[in-house]
Amino acid sequence: MATKSFYETMVIDTPEAVANLMKAIEDREKNGPYIPGPTKGVCTDPDIIRKIKEAWL
Repeated sequence: MATKSFYETMVIDTPEAVANLMKAIEDREKNGPYIPGPTKGVCTDPDIIRKIKEAWL
């Protein structure tokens, strides 16, 4: 679960930042929205999931 919000104001204060934003908009218009494909290799083994969870805590 997220512990802080990802909704923050974008700061576009350099020519490079403007160029990056414009490229992102152009790419979106050209290719359409990003739609992730199906996830491969999903683990459903409870023991492995528990070990991963314990390693992060």
